[in-house]
Formats: sequence, C-alpha cells, structure tokens
Amino acid sequence: MKSGIASTYVAIFGLLALAALFAALGTWQLRRADVSRATFAEFARGAAGDVLAGLPLELDDGVRFRRVEIRGEYVSEPQFLLDNMLHEGAAGYQVLTALRLPGVPQRVLVNRGWVPAGSDRAVLPDVAVDEGERTVSGRLERLPRPGLRLGEEPADRGEATVVLQYPTAAQLARRLRSPVFDYELLLDASSDDGYVRDWRAPGLAPERHLSYAGQWLALGLGALAAAIVMAVKVVRRKL
Repeated sequence: MKSGIASTYVAIFGLLALAALFAALGTWQLRRADVSRATFAEFARGAAGDVLAGLPLELDDGVRFRRVEIRGEYVSEPQFLLDNMLHEGAAGYQVLTALRLPGVPQRVLVNRGWVPAGSDRAVLPDVAVDEGERTVSGRLERLPRPGLRLGEEPADRGEATVVLQYPTAAQLARRLRSPVFDYELLLDASSDDGYVRDWRAPGLAPERHLSYAGQWLALGLGALAAAIVMAVKVVRRKL
C-alpha cells in the first residue's frame, strides 16, 4: 500500500514538473511572438521609409530593412548559390552577386532572388550576369545565418559558380579577393537581372508563435489537472 502511494507521489511530482516545463515553453513562445511582431513592424517601416543616401559601414537596427539605391557594376565571377533555400516548399538557391561601386573598396552582396534546384544537383542553374554599369535598388538585411553551423567551407577551386551554405562575409571576401560589407541587399522586384523575389520579414509570423504558445500552455494545464486529480485521490485514500 505504501509503495503504491509513494509511486503516486512520484507521478504527481513528475506531472507538476511537466506542467512547469510546458508553462515555461509557452511563455517563451509568447516572448518570441513579441519579438516577431516587432521584426514584422520594422520590415514594414523599412519599405515605407525614405531611401538611404548611402551605404552604412555596418548594419544595425536603425538601418536594417531600409531601402537603398546605388550604382555600380556586378562582378561576373564568382556567383554564389546559397543552398537549402526554400520557396513555397520547393528546394532551391538564393543567388548572391557582388556589386562593385566606384570609389568604394568594399563589394556589396546583392541577393538577386531564388532559383529552383534541378533534379540533378550536379547541374547548376545559369545565373550569369554581365558587368555593365547599372542602378540597383533593394533593402538592407543580414546575411542568412544557420541555427547551428556544421561542416567546413568547401575549398576554393576558382569555380565561376559556387554553392555554399550560410557563408560569412569573411568567407565571401576571401573568394572575391576583396573586402565586402557584412550584409546583403535584397534586390527589388522591379530591378533587372533578378529571380524570384518574394521578400518577407524573417522568422515565423507572430500568429504561429501564439499558436505554439497555446499548445504548450494547454499541455501544461492538462498536466496540472492530472496532478490535482491524483493528489485528490491520495487524500481520499487517507481519510
């Protein structure tokens, strides 16, 4: 009898621990929803704001998502294909091309949009671009970053088109033999020489985070209710 009650106490404490864990996860998702809401608002303000007069040396929150218009020449080689980029559930690449500006030592990394990957991954899409001078407009954003960086950068063999996964600005600079700004320019849909450009605020929508929070909190309430029921049964046995 005593061993049965002891195991019941263990189960009750386990359920309470689960309830606390689920509540913490739900609260974390609520905080993530607040962060996402702020990011989406900043993305919208960036589109509505004035075009920046020049390029920032560093990308801080004050200029992130802001629009710029610059004139320069694309560097034809190498072209960078950022791997494992999805668009509407389809696998593909984002095309990153360096832009040379007159009188500026750093290259600007222009994200020209998304292209699908073929059935044969050994055959890369043709993303060549000429080096004629042009006006390029877009929005400033951080380079894509992985949740966890795995593996090493592939060796530089001088290919015209290079497939990379979440490269850093320093890695791209080594391949370009030139310094680069530590951010990218999301090419406007109206600009030439681009691909699919359905730019959206990064991360999950606030509603998704709220949905996840509701699920975690519901699980927490369920665990708490089960612990209360078991505790009531134990008390009744003792009476």
